[in-house]
Amino acid sequence: MRRMLVAAMTVVLGTALVAGCSDDKKSDTTSAGGGGVTVPAATGTPVSVIAGDTSDTVQFLTVDPLTVKAGEVTFTFDNTGTRQHEMVILKTDTPADQLEVGADNKVSEDTSVGEIGETDAGKTVVKTFDLAAGNYVLVCNIEKHYAQGMRSAFTVTP
Repeated sequence: MRRMLVAAMTVVLGTALVAGCSDDKKSDTTSAGGGGVTVPAATGTPVSVIAGDTSDTVQFLTVDPLTVKAGEVTFTFDNTGTRQHEMVILKTDTPADQLEVGADNKVSEDTSVGEIGETDAGKTVVKTFDLAAGNYVLVCNIEKHYAQGMRSAFTVTP
């Protein structure tokens, strides 16, 4: 009986700690796909990002809309591909197809303002970011994915 009480208290305290560490500016919700509906904890201007691959060497990242107003932006990242993908938000004036690719077959994330991390095939993640006006590039920065087409220009207006 005492073990069950200790285990129950551990779960309750662990849940309280995780809930207490949340960030009001960024929310994160995951759906298993298959028609499930995901509702973010915080909402901003909605942006749909679809990531996928058509072969081992051809991949894509589509974004709709390509321009939003500054403030909270809620990205729904849908991985329709057959492998893991991610979405890194880079604040840069460099055109989307002209970022420098390093020896590791990735682009620099020095100008990153946030990301949706590696997401398994068939999964959807919803996350909200507070974005300032400017030019951005959204990329999948898993090795070789940027060079194989996983990039898009994105603009945030005042």
